Amino acid sequence: MAKKNSTILEIFLQGIGLYFTNIDRFLWYMLFPVLGQLAGIILLTIILYSYTEFQTVMLSSFPVLKNKMYMNITLGAILLPVILLWAKAFWDYMVSYSAVNSMTENMLKSERVYDFPAHTMMVTRRWAAYFGLCILYLGLLFLSVTGIFTGFAWVLLVYYTFIFQIFMFEPDLSPLDCFKRSSSYVSGNFKQTFAMILLIGGLTYVILPQIILTFLDTIKCIKPIQDLITPYISVPSLDWINMVLSAAGIHQIMPAQVALFVTKFLIIIIIIQLLLPLRVICMCLWYKNFYNDAGAMKKIDDRILERAGAKKTRRKK
Repeated sequence: MAKKNSTILEIFLQGIGLYFTNIDRFLWYMLFPVLGQLAGIILLTIILYSYTEFQTVMLSSFPVLKNKMYMNITLGAILLPVILLWAKAFWDYMVSYSAVNSMTENMLKSERVYDFPAHTMMVTRRWAAYFGLCILYLGLLFLSVTGIFTGFAWVLLVYYTFIFQIFMFEPDLSPLDCFKRSSSYVSGNFKQTFAMILLIGGLTYVILPQIILTFLDTIKCIKPIQDLITPYISVPSLDWINMVLSAAGIHQIMPAQVALFVTKFLIIIIIIQLLLPLRVICMCLWYKNFYNDAGAMKKIDDRILERAGAKKTRRKK
């Protein structure tokens, strides 16, 4: 169990151990949230691309679609299931930010994680408050990539790094209070918290993705995906980029190069998202270094263990 005043390195290594002990379960848990988002984006792109490319053929084959209202209704009916698929996957991904904290507390007692629905229920039963928390967090993330606010927003992200842990383990607090409480925990420990974020970020955003990407490249898994994307990138679509590159004395880029970049980018994004539980576990252990309300945590764990125990009994029967 994470002890008070444990060093950053000790907590970091403990988090890695807990994650890789249960890596098969975590990969399975994150499969739909990650691949569901990707599938939604790919399907949306294919539908919009097909609509643009074959609009003339569709209008000649189905004259009724020349009416804008019917066209919009038809397009909306086709896009709605895809949008719902993406939205469900994205929501599940955001829920995992808090649910994995409950799993971490469970692992500290049993070293294993099981009964994902029970952990997820600890978040979804307060879905309205959690939705508000996510909106505030996503707004802060948006500010972190918008030029003039970037530096300020990144500092705030460090101060608010415990909001999902607080939401899980201090359930009486409102979404805004979660931000305030996180800031109070990080105040006076900003350097240590920032160092922990750097360690986790370096491992899950840089080191592990590059290792896996190199492995996939070695076993020739990247080239087939690149070849699949290349035909959909036309040379004329790159004209404006190549004009700029030519003016700067840089070699022009070709569709195959763009396809390779897109392939590697998508693979890296998938890996980073799949590694979310590792980041949450480490931050949960670091959070416990500041707060250890045993009563609140025991309340959560007892419910989960009771439900999981019931499942095991049914399986034996």
